[in-house]
Amino acid sequence: MEFSGFTLIVTEECNFNCPYCYQKKGERYLDASTIEKALDFFFPFLKEECYINFYGGEPLLALDQIRHAVNYIQYKNIKQKKQIRYSITTNGSLLDNDVLQFLSHHKFSVLLSFDGYAQEIYRRKGSFDHIVSIIKKVIRNTDIDLETNSVFTPKTIGYLSRSIQFIAELGVQDIDFSICKISQWSTSSLKKVQREHSSLREFLLSHYKKEGNIPLADFRPNSRKEVFLCFAGRDRMSLAPDGKLWGCCLFSDFFKGYEGTEEYGKYCFGDLDSFIENYERIYPEILSNFSNLRTDHFYTSSIFCIMCDELEECGVCPIDTAFSGCITKRIPQWKCEIKKIFRKEKKLFWKELEN
Repeated sequence: MEFSGFTLIVTEECNFNCPYCYQKKGERYLDASTIEKALDFFFPFLKEECYINFYGGEPLLALDQIRHAVNYIQYKNIKQKKQIRYSITTNGSLLDNDVLQFLSHHKFSVLLSFDGYAQEIYRRKGSFDHIVSIIKKVIRNTDIDLETNSVFTPKTIGYLSRSIQFIAELGVQDIDFSICKISQWSTSSLKKVQREHSSLREFLLSHYKKEGNIPLADFRPNSRKEVFLCFAGRDRMSLAPDGKLWGCCLFSDFFKGYEGTEEYGKYCFGDLDSFIENYERIYPEILSNFSNLRTDHFYTSSIFCIMCDELEECGVCPIDTAFSGCITKRIPQWKCEIKKIFRKEKKLFWKELEN
């Protein structure tokens, strides 16, 4: 075993109630003793350059556990001297000066969930101004790496291009956006996706001419083409608040409520204590079930993905897809169509840029 990353899902609880969220919320938190036990075991299996990610729910509800984990890692790393990076995924509502000082001191990367002009349609009322003020503070802090992610639904897709433009003009250098996983996208909503992607391409061309950079991460050039392979369990592992180990934090959310089923047993590495005691047997046994989670083994209602001419340009996360109500190898047709729209607009962007 050798991992480049380890995620601590410090809590299931969240102080937002976004209707498009795929997470099944709960009240459990990781306790300090479980965090220490996990770090004691996995620390020797972390690569010399690695990251520790804090995830939720809303992880800043468990700030005490995060502080404890970071201090414990720093203590363990006195002799090892690994290059450890910290990251956190947060809705930003609990980011204040004290928290920012802590994140800055430990040089955190922050993935901030912010929906731009759609923020207050589904997220907490009054959160827009607070998040904007936080973004401005973080941008001025060179010790924190900031990335934003915006989620759009069929109802809010018309805000996509304007929101990305607004976030870029705030000065954010790394921007992502996602399409709601649990919605069904109709033909009319897919037409809106096309219009928004076209407007987005035009903005990015204009922005590049002025600033010389591409703030939207997915529009940047790919270094190579390859068939997507799920790396859950291969180079990353995550610990859930109930003490269960998963190859990726998304698996933990997806399989809540499916305990005892065959699929659950295929992808869960079991509870922490059992894994520590029997990892030489459990790890390869469970990891083998991840080998088929690659794009050339997926399919839609119209085609097997291995027959698609754009196979190597289409990375589809199997669990991300499963949240749409499909099994882990079937891709909803609307998701395939959105991927095609994106690839088309990206190709046009680079063609126009070269011209």
